[in-house]
Amino acid sequence: MTTTSITILGLGPGSFNDLTLQARALLAQAAQDKQTVYFRTIIHPTVEVLRSELPTLHIESFDQLYDTSADWTTLYSQIAEEVCTLAAQQPIIYAVPGHPLMGESSVQLVLKLARSRQLSTRIVAGLSFLEPVCTALELDPFDAGTQIIDATSLATLDTSEVAGKIIPTTPLLVTQVYNRRLASAVKLSLGELYPDEWPVKLVRAAGVGSDEMIIESQLYELDRQNYANHLSTLYVPPLDELAALRLPETLRYITMRLRRDPDGCPWDRQQTHQSLMRYVLEETYEVVEALEENDMEKLAEELGDLLLQVYLHAEVARQEGDFTLGDVLEHINAKLIRRHPHVFGDVEVSNADQVNQNWEAIKRQERAKAGKDVKNESILDGVPPASPALMVSQEYQKRVVRQGFAFATIDGIYAKLAEELEEIRQASTQAELQEEIGDLFFVISELARWHKVDAEAALRQANHKFRLRFKSMEKVAREEGRQLTSYSREEWIALWQQAKH
Repeated sequence: MTTTSITILGLGPGSFNDLTLQARALLAQAAQDKQTVYFRTIIHPTVEVLRSELPTLHIESFDQLYDTSADWTTLYSQIAEEVCTLAAQQPIIYAVPGHPLMGESSVQLVLKLARSRQLSTRIVAGLSFLEPVCTALELDPFDAGTQIIDATSLATLDTSEVAGKIIPTTPLLVTQVYNRRLASAVKLSLGELYPDEWPVKLVRAAGVGSDEMIIESQLYELDRQNYANHLSTLYVPPLDELAALRLPETLRYITMRLRRDPDGCPWDRQQTHQSLMRYVLEETYEVVEALEENDMEKLAEELGDLLLQVYLHAEVARQEGDFTLGDVLEHINAKLIRRHPHVFGDVEVSNADQVNQNWEAIKRQERAKAGKDVKNESILDGVPPASPALMVSQEYQKRVVRQGFAFATIDGIYAKLAEELEEIRQASTQAELQEEIGDLFFVISELARWHKVDAEAALRQANHKFRLRFKSMEKVAREEGRQLTSYSREEWIALWQQAKH
């Protein structure tokens, strides 16, 4: 019979009466054999009873690591390392609160590390924390779709990751909120999704007779009182769908409601892809404006307006049976993964130029797979002709330069500028003027590309600067009680110089 290297034993939620017969027998045998039992923590009511019931049981714990570890991930990694190191020398018992596979991050790390070191493991089940906690809360976790997350896992999430892990419109149980410091970290993480004043319940010592407590508070108060201990679980009730304002799913729900017949919005229900087209452009330019003004608060708002357009078009398409928001997300996620093999695969690159080369090669493969005639396509294909003209011009020039079609020196560009200006002077018809001025713009965009300047952005910046200066001149005119048309040329020049400063 093969000897198990690591036996992981569940102590139950807190009451000694909840310790399973199998666990009791195993602990009694360990006491008889004078085998040391390693507890993740001895701050557990069952351990106190074991000391009196099995006085010969040799108990060791990892409680000292709670005060010395830099963070919770490090803490459980250290416990897993010590457990596996001990098990490599002789079989050991590792005892944890509750059920070993219910909300026990340390156990998952032990199992993973044990597999990598060819150490056999065995799970001795215990009553989990879930039964007494749900009993105390009168909560059916399956009916409500309750989420469960370990406090240490939640606390180590970056704020940008919280929304991807927690669905605030379903009940949430946060396990092992064992001290004030961890309660504070949990509060900050949950604050990404829930209002500060959201009511929460801290369930302490669930199922342990008179020790059981339910402390009700608001989320922001979670760490203000020292109620958390090793038997604490936080219950967070669900938000209403319209209250979960930081969730992408809420925006999907709102757009669906707006277009729902007959109780949606009459205006939104009338919209089509074609009628919404202008708003996509409008919101895009408002995003650009916020960027150019470096107004981050405005940018956040405008990005939301632009995102709404994506959701609206997806909802229109869903109602017409064309595609869904899921299709939109699948397309972009798959594309990003596919086109970044140096991030999500095993391709190696050393600079951005190689990334661009790979990107174009992958796009070509995609077009070929889609049945397009890639052998006869132009390198200029794929640039949306409806894009801003300067942007299209620079993109064309970037592409042909990669093929070697370029001015040898910048002097050649300046010479070409002079040539185009002269051709404008000599143009005799409106059609010739339009053509030559277009050529001039094309050369100017190449000059900008040479200097690594975005021609479109540069012109927008010039427009913005002109607008500010002219508005300053208008202000002066109002202060002087004059009409703009009353100024002489000399006065205009003076006003302009004043506005520049």
